[in-house]
Amino acid sequence: MTNIMNIEEYIRSYREILEPYIDDYLAALAARQATRSGQEVADLYEVFREAREGGKCIRGSLVKLGYEIATGRPADHSLLPASAAFEIFQTAVLCHDDIIDKSPLRRGKESIWQAIVNRSTLHYGISQAISIGDAGFFLANRLIAGSSFGAEAKVEAMKVFLDVQLSTLDGQMLDVYLSQRRDYSDETGILNVASLKTAWYTVVGPLQLGAVLGRASPEPLDAMRRYGLSLGIAFQLRDDILGIEAEAMKTGKSNTSDIAEGKATLLIHHAMKQATPDQLTALRRLYGRENISERDRVAVRDIFDATGAFAEVARRAEAYLTEAGNAVEDITKDAEHVRLLSQLGNMMFQRKI
Repeated sequence: MTNIMNIEEYIRSYREILEPYIDDYLAALAARQATRSGQEVADLYEVFREAREGGKCIRGSLVKLGYEIATGRPADHSLLPASAAFEIFQTAVLCHDDIIDKSPLRRGKESIWQAIVNRSTLHYGISQAISIGDAGFFLANRLIAGSSFGAEAKVEAMKVFLDVQLSTLDGQMLDVYLSQRRDYSDETGILNVASLKTAWYTVVGPLQLGAVLGRASPEPLDAMRRYGLSLGIAFQLRDDILGIEAEAMKTGKSNTSDIAEGKATLLIHHAMKQATPDQLTALRRLYGRENISERDRVAVRDIFDATGAFAEVARRAEAYLTEAGNAVEDITKDAEHVRLLSQLGNMMFQRKI
């Protein structure tokens, strides 16, 4: 494979190819829908296309890396549809996730439902965002089905991709259930959400999709699963910290939505266990309050800090990152690929935003 110095350059170089491909694909789709279904529908596809702008293309790049690990050779443009499928799938997932979380921001701009609401009413915006998110799932599947790989490879790829979609949906439903109960004692359930909702579609699925298209044997696929689950959970735990600790303008998304939703995380789980009576009273009053203010966010953040929740969750995330690193050499013995996978873990874990 091409000797690329680090994982950031690997992702950036592929993004320069993949991003225009996706943009052209969605722009052409909007143009076709204008003729087929009318300009009103085409405009909604355009909102979806605009929402994709600013993505890092990590998942699409992992499809490429999985393929190159399996084949031992650089991927060509035939892999672009499968890589694009994961990026479009992610936008669709985030579209629905932002509705559930009532989050108005994504990637530093209005989330899809909020952008549509600003043109009409709340009900209309949510209804159309659900619909355009559904369209994203269908388009992602069609991209893989229409790729130039052989029928057998595409069938196996679709099995992987559909399993990822179902895992993500299961994680979303469990996330909503745990948050609605306001019972933050279920650590196993909280970690299961991180596994199902984040790890499978962020790391495991993209790597395995590329590897299956490259005709990988079962052993590296299993190692990718172990690596991806550990790294994905570490990523989610780090994301939970940033979701409350960081400023919204730096992360590009709301820093109050987790609190307003009453999201079940290891942070609130640990804080509730370690809180003083006064801190516990404050958490029960603030955590899950729909109209959360910046002052309320800071109050919750300070309690998480004082109870050691931030430190404990960071420690747990580090442990999962170590587990991911231990699985790398079971995926591949190629020194370049080992280095990229190791760097990927550090890049995803150490990010500030």
